[in-house]
Amino acid sequence: MHLKYEVEKPQRSFDDIRANAHKLANEFGPYKVVVPVGEDPLTLRAMALAKAMGLVSPIVIGRARHINYELEQAGESNVGWVIIDERDQHEATRRAAEMISNHKADILMRGKLLARDFFTTLFARDLALKNSGELWTNIVVTELKDIDRLVLITDCALSVNLDLPGRLKLIQNATEFISFLGVTEPKIALLAAVETVTPGMPVSLEEAVIAKMSERGQFPKGVSLDGPLSLDLSLSPAAVKKKKMHSSVAGSADVLVVDSIQVGNLLFKSLITLCGAYSASVIVGAPFPIILTSRSESPQNIVNSFALSIMMVGEK
Repeated sequence: MHLKYEVEKPQRSFDDIRANAHKLANEFGPYKVVVPVGEDPLTLRAMALAKAMGLVSPIVIGRARHINYELEQAGESNVGWVIIDERDQHEATRRAAEMISNHKADILMRGKLLARDFFTTLFARDLALKNSGELWTNIVVTELKDIDRLVLITDCALSVNLDLPGRLKLIQNATEFISFLGVTEPKIALLAAVETVTPGMPVSLEEAVIAKMSERGQFPKGVSLDGPLSLDLSLSPAAVKKKKMHSSVAGSADVLVVDSIQVGNLLFKSLITLCGAYSASVIVGAPFPIILTSRSESPQNIVNSFALSIMMVGEK
């Protein structure tokens, strides 16, 4: 999708993102979020919180009796909710996607089903949501203690076994997305276990090739990219000084690009679980915003994903 909304300043925190979402919702009304297989108590609580904030209008597809029960258990009224009874998970996802395609909803969110099953349905040929040559990728936006900016991680949940052209497309998606967040000269770190190019570590060779492409001006003007870089060298100025690393990206990365979904998922969940990071998780490259949060995520972080997705929709 083309991200049309223009921010007035670089988004440095989720306070900034929520402020923009509130501005849009105040002008255009709550944005319609549709969740297939929506019986999950955590998701429902987060939707109720975002609804109370005036950000979203909830549409939930699934077993209506279970959805109403979970709302009642949470002490929430179903007034103002659209609840569509559908027991079949595959059909619930199809119906949600069709509502988006028919402009009856603005944002799609995964409910209580595996990401694999969710995307298998969305990628069905007859739905015609994904065009040939497109790459949908997951981006997790994090707000970390003692870091003065938002840090993006990709890919944590969707892309598996990308070849070099696929990795370049993933980087392109991330570059466009952080530009959408107002960062005009992003710094992108290609993560590896070490910062040296090591023949026995294939990822370091591939990342060195991509870094050389950046050095030769093969990425958009203003984009700085380097790798391989270890995690500490990507984010910590103290580590850069200690290791005497010379790089325009080291110590100040805006985007962390991992080489596998396993690394991305572990990194993201470690930051959330062990470091208390705030986050939002979305899919980019699709024709509409898709929220893909962890099923153990906090309601506040899910609200962050709603706010970010509202910005992605922009003016209605």
